[in-house]
Amino acid sequence: MLRIAVVGALVGGMSVSAFGQSIEEVKGIKYGVGCAAPVRTFSARLGTCLVEADKSRIWCPSGKIFDKAGKELLSSYVIRAICELNQIL
Repeated sequence: MLRIAVVGALVGGMSVSAFGQSIEEVKGIKYGVGCAAPVRTFSARLGTCLVEADKSRIWCPSGKIFDKAGKELLSSYVIRAICELNQIL
């Protein structure tokens, strides 16, 4: 019975939305505007950069722009997944 309670607590605790990544869509920002560091470009209109307030900005070829919490630059695989692009290996 104790095992079931422990497993239930772990599964419930790990499924909280706080463990998800905080990504919000923004509009009306041109490619490369607002960056605190140079834009890291992966292909035409697909790139990321660091912006103020501990965020990174992602530009997708579809025209969508996302701000992600965290000061790390993401790999091209993660950027492509956020932009809903096919993965090319």
